[in-house]
Amino acid sequence: MTTPKSPLELAALATSAVPGMRVSALRPPSYSDELSSVTGIEDAAGNRWIVTCPHEEVSGPALEATSGILDRLGQAYEHDYIPFDVPRLAGQAKVSGGASVYVHRDPGGHAPTPEELDSDLLLPASLGRALAALHNLPETVFSAIGLPTYTAIECRDRNLALLDEAAREVTIPPSLWSRWEAALEDVSLWRFPSAPIHGDIQERCLSVQRGSVLAIGGWTSAHVGDPALDIAWIQATASDNFLERFRETYGHERRATDLHVFTRAQLLSEIALVRWLVHGLHAEDSSVIDEARAMIADLATDLDGEPLLPSHATAMGAHSSAEASPVSQEPAQPRSTDAQASTDSRPIKWRDRSTVSERDTTAQEGDTGAATMPVSRPASAVSRKLAEGEVDPAAPTERLRLGPDGTLLR
Repeated sequence: MTTPKSPLELAALATSAVPGMRVSALRPPSYSDELSSVTGIEDAAGNRWIVTCPHEEVSGPALEATSGILDRLGQAYEHDYIPFDVPRLAGQAKVSGGASVYVHRDPGGHAPTPEELDSDLLLPASLGRALAALHNLPETVFSAIGLPTYTAIECRDRNLALLDEAAREVTIPPSLWSRWEAALEDVSLWRFPSAPIHGDIQERCLSVQRGSVLAIGGWTSAHVGDPALDIAWIQATASDNFLERFRETYGHERRATDLHVFTRAQLLSEIALVRWLVHGLHAEDSSVIDEARAMIADLATDLDGEPLLPSHATAMGAHSSAEASPVSQEPAQPRSTDAQASTDSRPIKWRDRSTVSERDTTAQEGDTGAATMPVSRPASAVSRKLAEGEVDPAAPTERLRLGPDGTLLR
């Protein structure tokens, strides 16, 4: 594992990856997380580039798969199958310690701002079209190059395993545990067609300009799985008005029938806090663990024992009205297995902790928890799909043509 690189170090390494490059300036994006160090640069000719150095050594097969993703999505963009571009690899070089640095052309635009995710009138529809188009691609676009493929049940089981792993180390608030357990054991939520997904959508992956998604980067977590995972970040961070426009466009553009995609997105946006906790446990990073525990405790307080779906209230039992307790370091009790399934799909919206809450005039000063409020999937999109009989969730569009190896053809 390599140490994080500073923007200046990445700029110097870029000159080795692209012979003849003369770096004249640093520019956004610039960050370093648990996966990689990234910075933007500008060369003497005014061209803009993105430099990435993964912290884990990238194996041959993994590098081939990542390159294959960008190649195939680049073809899909050029053939108008998807409305967004992807980073194009310009060069790469090995660095000390066995790691590599990669230089891609900057597609332009900028990461969406909080203001754009709150009130932009055009971006919700553009983002809805972009993700629907990605999810409409045939599975073989990803699976043919060896990317992981998970069925609906396997997606559910992976989330169950994540919760069980966290519960062995810390105690999850009982109200949250019951809420998540009831949702994961509701078989009606886990009947959906797997699709090619990005796997880690967030602000810094998106390049937008004037309300339009120009490009999507950061494809290291791409696989065939639950489309709700790509929507979870939007569900947790965007405003209600943004989310309503996004849902309407996504539901109209998506060709497969997935009646509970937004309910699962809400669930996955909450479980993302557990994923962050587990990351901290693996890294033995006390600051990450403490932050994740605080966020989980705040979420339990915000939701106040409310089930994800009304029909889960019985399955949650006594926990449905229990007061959430702080996350402690005591091991949790084993997960029960007697929750009953439900077919009611009314999702519940949880706004992220950065949003100012108006839920309770008696809240303590400094509380940044957000209100829990109901949202519903636009009935028009669901009604249209049912009326049109779109019951083959995995069928590609007629204009998609695939070669023997899964590549897109004109």
